[in-house]
Amino acid sequence: MSAPSTASSASGTMMRAVRLSEHGRDPVLARVPVPPVGRGDVRVAMRACGICGSDLHIIEGSTVPAHLPITLGHEASGVVEAVGGDVAHIAVGTRVAVNPMLSCGACRQCRTGRANLCPRVRVIGLQRDGAHADLVVVPATNVIPLPDSVDFALGAIVADAIATPWRAIARARVQPGDVAVVYGLGGLGLHAAMLLRQVLGVRVIGVDAGDAALERAASYGIDEVVDARAGRPATEIHALTDGGADVSFEFVGALGVVEQAVRSLAYGGRCVVVGVGPDRLGLSLRQETLVARGQSIIGSHGYVSDDIRELLDLLDSGRVAVHDTVSHRFPLTSYAEGLAALRDRTSGAVRVVIENDG
Repeated sequence: MSAPSTASSASGTMMRAVRLSEHGRDPVLARVPVPPVGRGDVRVAMRACGICGSDLHIIEGSTVPAHLPITLGHEASGVVEAVGGDVAHIAVGTRVAVNPMLSCGACRQCRTGRANLCPRVRVIGLQRDGAHADLVVVPATNVIPLPDSVDFALGAIVADAIATPWRAIARARVQPGDVAVVYGLGGLGLHAAMLLRQVLGVRVIGVDAGDAALERAASYGIDEVVDARAGRPATEIHALTDGGADVSFEFVGALGVVEQAVRSLAYGGRCVVVGVGPDRLGLSLRQETLVARGQSIIGSHGYVSDDIRELLDLLDSGRVAVHDTVSHRFPLTSYAEGLAALRDRTSGAVRVVIENDG
């Protein structure tokens, strides 16, 4: 990917941004106008933004953005560079994490604290220009102060890669003493495992089909691992737990994995589906079996700003220690290398973060 030969940061009325113009072709670093600041907005000078699996879906075209070209990037942190005229609660110079889910604030879901389920939600990097750029503009309500103890790279991935499993754990009503199974030990699954172990102290069993994921599981607090390549992991889960898990999490987005996650459950167990795939959900489990066992299948989507605040407090206090999940860091001019690391299954990438030098 070729970088502009001009200055390495925003200047005057232009800035750098990673722009996707056509599905199936990698985005490139371009120069675009600096976005204006509305009265209720803040403009954030980006310091870090993760490359997520969702970005790969957008590039490939399985997830269709609102328009092309579009600036990618939704896992973001930085420093407030400008504020709109109606913004009084956040000051220029404040370190912030960005909630990329821009809700309407007026619907029933928003009014009842479920802004992640707003039917009019817009996500930066998908419905409007995102944060793989020098600057991004978002509503002031979507930035959360970042403690000094949390660096920008970690602050960026909190808003998605960590907040998504945190919301799923809340949806599952996990209790101390439960046994939890995590299907998919990528970024979301590993963060789920760490949160389950460190905050709730539950026993965690990890399931994956990749050597690298299975090998690194122990260092992230996963008590036992099951190799999905050996065949029906649910059978092994029942053997390990003497009857099944209290809760299972599906972070893969594959029908067969959802099936196994449900079949892993004990009586009264809850399966939380977080992974996203294009296929219709069709389980071979009989309805009477689901009813007789009192089991639940729960969808969990995104997170709210309070989830991000809670996580930042946990990180700041030391109750949660997220180590080594930011596995790769690249400057904005090396976005293509970051993309390649995420795609390369042999790279050991957990979370890839693009950093701006400011």
